[in-house]
Amino acid sequence: MSGTPARRKEGAIAGKVETAFAVLLPIFSVFFIWQATQVTEPPRNIVVGPRTFPLLIGSMMLAVSLVLVWQRLRARAAEASAAVPDPQLGLVPPEEDETSISDWPAVWSVLGSLLALFLLLEPLGFVTALALFLFGLSTLFGPRRWLLNLVISVAFSTFFYYLFTRVLEIPLPNGILTSLF
Repeated sequence: MSGTPARRKEGAIAGKVETAFAVLLPIFSVFFIWQATQVTEPPRNIVVGPRTFPLLIGSMMLAVSLVLVWQRLRARAAEASAAVPDPQLGLVPPEEDETSISDWPAVWSVLGSLLALFLLLEPLGFVTALALFLFGLSTLFGPRRWLLNLVISVAFSTFFYYLFTRVLEIPLPNGILTSLF
């Protein structure tokens, strides 16, 4: 990377953090898939059961995270060999790399929000926890339209609650809204 030594050091640290995330994502995806296989199926014969969506999401997470690892390994190999940039091979200098994360506060906000959703899902219930999660993130990334964000997040979480509980018959926690549902 070009620039001052402090900027190069900052770029090196960011690259190591991105590589660590890329390596940890497939491990998390495999753990997620394993946990999805531990979900108990109801005794009746149904096509879409409680395992279906977690297995689908875990499989997609694994595929995307493996692609991310592949991209990071190729970028690291290009840095190490100091090869001439070749866009057709995907070897681009780090300063031109489009996959680098430039907004770390947003990344940490999303990760913190996911952790809060995970911790609050049972006590608050699916609708409330998901609506708060979606409203918070949509307001973070689009702060001028908070009323629209609120309406969409409540409608989205309510729609998916009814889709999962009524149509697919997958039980979700009601939390503080037990009397309504």
